Amino acid sequence: MLICSATLQAWADPGVTNLAVGGIATSTRSDFGGTPEKGIDGNRDGNFGNGSVFYENADSTPGATSYFYQVDLGQNDYIDRVQFLPRTDADQNVFGNFNIAIYPDDGTGHPAATPSFSQNYNSSYFGDSFATLDPGAAAPGGANGRFVSITRLDNNYWMTFAEMEVIGSATPLQFTRSNDIALNKPVTTSSAPGFGAVITAGNDGNITGDFGAGSVYHSSTHGVGEYWQVDLGADTPLAYAELFARTSVNSTTEFKVSLLDSSSNVVNSVIVDNSDVTGSTPGYDHQIDFNGATGRYIRVETTSDSYLAFSELEAFAVPTLPNLAIAPNGSNGVQVSWPNTGNYTLQQNSDVSNAGGWTTSGYSITTASGTNSITITSPAGNLFFRLKQ
Repeated sequence: MLICSATLQAWADPGVTNLAVGGIATSTRSDFGGTPEKGIDGNRDGNFGNGSVFYENADSTPGATSYFYQVDLGQNDYIDRVQFLPRTDADQNVFGNFNIAIYPDDGTGHPAATPSFSQNYNSSYFGDSFATLDPGAAAPGGANGRFVSITRLDNNYWMTFAEMEVIGSATPLQFTRSNDIALNKPVTTSSAPGFGAVITAGNDGNITGDFGAGSVYHSSTHGVGEYWQVDLGADTPLAYAELFARTSVNSTTEFKVSLLDSSSNVVNSVIVDNSDVTGSTPGYDHQIDFNGATGRYIRVETTSDSYLAFSELEAFAVPTLPNLAIAPNGSNGVQVSWPNTGNYTLQQNSDVSNAGGWTTSGYSITTASGTNSITITSPAGNLFFRLKQ
């Protein structure tokens, strides 16, 4: 007898990290000791004097029209976002008229001829930081590639930043901007936005934390409990939310993020400490685990007498579990099948009461017409299967 069951064992993407750390960085040039490896050393400290800021002057080669910075991740990975933490000891706005590109390995350890992602940004505005979720929405599971580059297209001035972070995983991503359920949903606030900000800036899909780039929400008044709230449309089991802070001065230092149900009862509440953006360990991206709690509204608010300022709130529903099916295959065997969606591992166990007995199934998996399957010939005894993520 064979018994099948499906289990999801992770709310958020397992293994999502800053892939750039441990990679190899190259650039057109570097100056004043701001060598390439300092831009991917995992240190967000933006004070140049502390030794962890990349700096590159314009390419001095006669006739040069651009200059670049590139990180080799070492293998093809799946990328959700690319984000740059700013230099903070000097006002050197460099993010304007540039390109972000991701190239797969061509099979010989070099960039392929065609990028999996390439986009030009900010043709007119120059700011001190930049971030984009576009790679995550470029393809199912995120943009796939090994080499990630930023190219300055105008060859003016300099390129400098504290850290270039490439956020992703070695396996396809389950949560990206393409399934952000907070994106463009209705928003209410405790007071009107101020200082030129717009009410929709907090869920417009743009995570750039530079206020001047036009996608940071900022309240018009300050105080404890100043809030911004998004309506997801219905009570929904949530996996997690991602909160992106403002990356320059006047960012909120502490947030309270609450999940409320359709009757506006608080279901879950988390305090998020956003470290000083100009300090040695600046905050920026914050993950809030909801662990399957069900709610309709997500509220971001202040905990002290301060303005509320942040660049984006993403929210992700608990994924729908795929079904495992079992059927005779007509030759003294059975076939176990499930949809070829998501990043799942088939596990098996001969004794379901033994929680430690689950192991990755050794049966060969066949994929056809959007379905994965295994075939078991002459099965005997009890055998349990589940999907693990």
